[in-house]
Amino acid sequence: MSSAASIPDAPPLVREALRFRRTVERPADLVATFRSAGVYLECVSGPPTVPVVHVDGIPWLPVFSDLRYFAEYRRQRGEAEQAAEYLLLTGARLLDGYLPGMPKGTSVLLDPLQEHTVTLPALRGILPESIAVDRDQPDDRPVAAQSPYETPVKRAWGGTL
Repeated sequence: MSSAASIPDAPPLVREALRFRRTVERPADLVATFRSAGVYLECVSGPPTVPVVHVDGIPWLPVFSDLRYFAEYRRQRGEAEQAAEYLLLTGARLLDGYLPGMPKGTSVLLDPLQEHTVTLPALRGILPESIAVDRDQPDDRPVAAQSPYETPVKRAWGGTL
């Protein structure tokens, strides 16, 4: 798939994710853009589930800003010929309504396998405080110090939120 920067109709969320990946600055802008954007979530109807992937022992929920990225993800997984089901919902509804019902610590992986892929870890300021894995930590503690999120957060968030 071509770079999101070269796609003239890339969604605002893709442009914000690219900006964040390049600068690792203003994570709150990325979260705000995600919360207001429409995102696609793969689902399976029988029994009703959503696929979660595990990386470094952490559950990640893949979501997509555009159906093109969802199709590419399925193609790279060898699932392009199989029928796919998905939901379209706002990022806010995903974070506030769906993630509380997921396994503890489930984080969001936006547009896996794309140049602009970013993670939204299960931390305060991203998820509701009631399900954030760092809800009992002091406010001045860097996000990267939140075990077991240290390694993936450093990779994705540059060590601080």
